[in-house]
Order: sequence, then structure tokens, then C-alpha cells
Amino acid sequence: MKEIVKRTLKRFDIDIGRSSFRKTVNDYIVNRNIDLVFDVGANVGQFASSLREKGYTGQIESFEPVASVFHTLAQTAGSDPHWNAHNLALGAEPGKSIINISESSVFSSLLATTNAATAFAETAASRRTEEIEVSTLDHFASLMAGANTLLKIDTQGFEKQVLLGARNTLSSIKGVLMELPIIQLYEGNWQFHEAIAFMAEAGFVPAQIHPVNFHWIDDVSLVEVDCLFRPRDSRLDAKPAA
Repeated sequence: MKEIVKRTLKRFDIDIGRSSFRKTVNDYIVNRNIDLVFDVGANVGQFASSLREKGYTGQIESFEPVASVFHTLAQTAGSDPHWNAHNLALGAEPGKSIINISESSVFSSLLATTNAATAFAETAASRRTEEIEVSTLDHFASLMAGANTLLKIDTQGFEKQVLLGARNTLSSIKGVLMELPIIQLYEGNWQFHEAIAFMAEAGFVPAQIHPVNFHWIDDVSLVEVDCLFRPRDSRLDAKPAA
């Protein structure tokens, strides 16, 4: 439970004693005039709720595939006219799939957990499976018309597949926030350097990197990070003069 609490606090930039000059995802949202957030892998709405608590008033589209978890998400979003909840996973192609549901729903994934995952938290172990609906981000492209969009993906190892289903819309997005692994908690997940290279090929560079959690044995070494990517910009990324 301690690690789950720490994981949640880190993800939402709640860091007791942090330096006052540290920039956050919320700072980026304000700076880039973000008015639409795709919240992919919403769970019960923790990320979206944190945005509201920090003053974000724009549109939120949350996606959560697990039926019981979605029920809670829908109740939370239901009172907010600018927050829609979708009982879907997003992936590379539309269709149906099977998700592994863990004792703690924040670990549920379309990928199988590794031994490292259950060493990190016993509640990461899969307890059952469920058939779910899968769509693509490109299917929701019409929602992006005229919007400054932030794409947040926290899909427990399925981030690359979400991006592959956004081939036609990714270039219109103003920022991408993803949880990336240092230690592999899910089988077949990409490695940190592979994610950086993929995003570079797509025209994005890291803007911010925030710790999510630390190793259960070596508590000064990271397990996962939240990496916020921005579109490449010639004004910012020009090589210095010789």
C-alpha cells in the first residue's frame, strides 16, 4: 500500500519538499493553452480530477476499458459537463481484446506482468481477465478540431500501441505525457530508450521527466518515470553556433 500511495503522489506532482522552481505538467498545460486532454488509461479518474483541482477547466475525454473501474470513472465524470468517459481501450487497431485485471486496478494491463511487478507490489498480480472493446485515437480525431490537445497515456505497457493508433493525429497534438519504464513490469513493453527514439521519429522531444516510483530494494533508483514530450521546434532545438 505504501508504494501505491507513493506512486500516486509522484504521478500528480505531489512531492513534499520539492524545489520551488520545478516545473510541472500543469505549468505546461497553462503555457501551451491546452483546452483538450485525452486521458487514456483513466482508471477511476485520478489524473483528470487532479487537473480540475489545479484549475484546468477545458475538455477532458477519459478512456477506461475495465467495466467495474469505468463505472466509478463515469460516476466521477458525470457531474462535469466538460468531462466525458468512454468504456474503451485505445490501441493500434479497433476490435476486441483481453485485459489482465490485477488485484489493484492501477496495474491492470493488456500485457502480462513480470516477476518484477509482483516484487514491486503483490497487488500487481493478475486475478482474472475480461474481454474489452478497443478503438483508436484516430477515430476521435474530430474532437481535436481547433483544439490545443494534450495526450496523456498511462496504459501499463500499452503506450506504444496507443500511439500507433494515432498515426493521423499525432502531428496535431501539443504534448504527450506517458509513463515509461526503467524496470520492466510488463512483458513485451518497450524500453525507455526505445520510447525516446519512437517519439523523436514522430517529431517530439522530452520537455519534462518526473519520477513515478523507486526500486523496492534500491530506493534511490527509479522504476518508472512520467515523460512529457513536446513537438520539436526549430526555435528551441537549433544547434548552438560554432
